[in-house]
Amino acid sequence: MKRSVISAILAVAATFSMGAQLPVGMNPPYPPAYYGTMMPVQLPPDIQEAPDSLTPLFVNHIGRHGARFMSSDKKVKRLGGTLDRALAASSLSTDGHRLAAMVREVERRTDGRWGALDSLGHAEQTAIATALNSALPGFFTAGNIMAMSSYVPRCVESMYTFCHRLGQLDNSLQITASSGPDYDALLRFFDTDMDYARWLGHGSWKKIYDSYVEANVPLEPARRLFSTGYLLPESELRKITLDIYALLQSLPAAGINASPAPFLTPGEFEACWKASNLYHALERTATPWSKLPARAAGGLLREIVSSTQTFIDDPAARNLVRGMFRFGHAETIMPLFSLMGLPGCTVPDNATPETLSDYWTDSYVSPLGASFMLIIYRSPSGGIYARTLLNGRPVIPWPEANATIVPWGALRDYWMKKTL
Repeated sequence: MKRSVISAILAVAATFSMGAQLPVGMNPPYPPAYYGTMMPVQLPPDIQEAPDSLTPLFVNHIGRHGARFMSSDKKVKRLGGTLDRALAASSLSTDGHRLAAMVREVERRTDGRWGALDSLGHAEQTAIATALNSALPGFFTAGNIMAMSSYVPRCVESMYTFCHRLGQLDNSLQITASSGPDYDALLRFFDTDMDYARWLGHGSWKKIYDSYVEANVPLEPARRLFSTGYLLPESELRKITLDIYALLQSLPAAGINASPAPFLTPGEFEACWKASNLYHALERTATPWSKLPARAAGGLLREIVSSTQTFIDDPAARNLVRGMFRFGHAETIMPLFSLMGLPGCTVPDNATPETLSDYWTDSYVSPLGASFMLIIYRSPSGGIYARTLLNGRPVIPWPEANATIVPWGALRDYWMKKTL
């Protein structure tokens, strides 16, 4: 699974940022996949249209906000404080001085914009809306769409950018967009589901993750920042290494074109990504150690199914509303895609912490700007069919299906069983 997922990501590297050149740091031997959930989405040149015999009826969408600056200054300040203390002790190496300069550059560029959607994030949402409109020519020339987002500003901006683009392309389209805490149960269930929230804070996953970090995250990147004789505990050195990785993986999305090479070797970069990848899987997906994260998305999946069925059953509503569009977080879509059973988005029961990255890649499941589209069609005979697209590419909606366009009833029943 690992090879197929990463190969698919690398195969479309030329389309990064909707056709732009890959930044310096995201070229082999530092592949885009190893930037994890900070990798900007890589869209195909276009979304293939469905067969002419199928008439589109309805679109149901769930997506992650677009590219952003680092979500907070916590790790940057922690790393900067560590470097400042070494500097005060005259124990900062050449690499340490270089990293301190990069920390200052990130702080300068991001000041006042921590977690904010950036220009690439706006471009991602514009491109997704443009591709959807091209795949469904004429579909949005009439009727209404309904959009909702998490209250977090980057999600709200993603929603508005997406809707604005659809409105630009079809200026007769009516758009209803809203956001706020009223949608928390759907889009921020990781906060409202108390069992899940407690598990995130105190669950057994922490011991699994900490043990993996202790055994696999290298000490050398942190040690290279300091002069010989400047001693820190190994646990502190590992945290510094992971903070270096967090800083470096954020650079392409923030528009800073720099290579990780001065600070992390390719092997060290991969090791840090594997730890981060494990962290996201343990917290946000069904794994051999807990199914709770996926189960927490049950309400959202039921809502997607029920809203789709409502518009299938009610021709008047279907003619009025052409689509529903939701904008959330990585923490929203990773559990959802796991519960859905989307290929490449699930962790098999035979995975171990050491082998998990062979099966599950966070940059494939939830890059910045990730989107999932459920498009409903009617055949000439009246049959209702569903097409599923992940990041603009048709996907087989469950492992046992043999096509990317399947009878809606079969997909509905499969998903509903998942929520029981």
